Amino acid sequence: MTKFLEDILKQPEQLQQSLEYTFSDGWNEIEKANRLIRSAKTIFISGIGASWNAGLAIQAAFNELGIPSILCDSSEFLHFTIIPKSSVVLFLSRSGKSVEIVNSISKCKASGSKIISITNDANSTLAKQSDVCLSTHVDFDNSISVNTYTSIILTGQLLVSGFAETFSKTALSHSLKQSFKQVQLRMLQWQEEIINSKWLDKESTTYFLARGSSLASAFESMLIWQEGAKQPASAMTTGAFRHGPQEILLNRLSIGCWIDNQIAREYDFKLLNDLHSQGISLLTIGFNLPLDLKGMKIEIPEIIHTFQPVINIIPMQLATDHFAEIKGEDCDSFRYCNFVVEHEGGLYT
Repeated sequence: MTKFLEDILKQPEQLQQSLEYTFSDGWNEIEKANRLIRSAKTIFISGIGASWNAGLAIQAAFNELGIPSILCDSSEFLHFTIIPKSSVVLFLSRSGKSVEIVNSISKCKASGSKIISITNDANSTLAKQSDVCLSTHVDFDNSISVNTYTSIILTGQLLVSGFAETFSKTALSHSLKQSFKQVQLRMLQWQEEIINSKWLDKESTTYFLARGSSLASAFESMLIWQEGAKQPASAMTTGAFRHGPQEILLNRLSIGCWIDNQIAREYDFKLLNDLHSQGISLLTIGFNLPLDLKGMKIEIPEIIHTFQPVINIIPMQLATDHFAEIKGEDCDSFRYCNFVVEHEGGLYT
């Protein structure tokens, strides 16, 4: 068993650990962060790599509550962004040591901005320099971000949930715990379905499609495809795919698609069945998928709408591990990239 797979399989337990920490020792910091965001005129969300992908889910949750926010790649934020007065910057970083984020701290302080961090290292430079630090409180992964990725989304969505009029800490905790238990029960089944499927094809080009908060899972899948299986891939919204990129259909393609459990489902079902009629290999991940939907399907447990990407990335993590095995690639190590990138410029760091 790879270390990557070990990290994947312990994810429900780690998510439970993160949830329990946030709703106990970490809740005071959530409330402080909530007050800072309420007082801000501009909200930035900044991360890089897997953390930027997590930011897609958090931004989508803010959007659904009518709270505008700006998601910035941390390298772009550092070099190209002027921070307005009365801003809050929500930095996402599993290590709290990525060079672009560390170098952005002084920029934020010079502008008078408040810094909120979501990180797994409470002793990192980012954590210590933040006005509020929200700890994800999980074990560090071996290499590819697994638990440190989904726990950033979990913590961020718990923060955003506090802005909803219907927020109930007790009800939310109970619901999420039930979802995590169901994930634990289904993971080996998902793994078996993936191993026995023909969807993984090293001669095929892979596209990942999603909407809303699950767009985070599409972009994270693209990243781990590259990191783990060392295979090129693309990710975009389901809608954007229909505005030009669908011309790629004349090629040998595998498409992974996430179906939202509430929004635009019928549009996406029609697209997927049309793709199947064109001979495209499909893998669809979602809740309550219709029996007549074509291609391979993986059913996830029911979960609160904006928390879908906390769990719906897991089948594609499992697929990445198996795809790396098919290709003979080592998903437990990086050839060119360090676990934490602490210097700018160049290929090797």
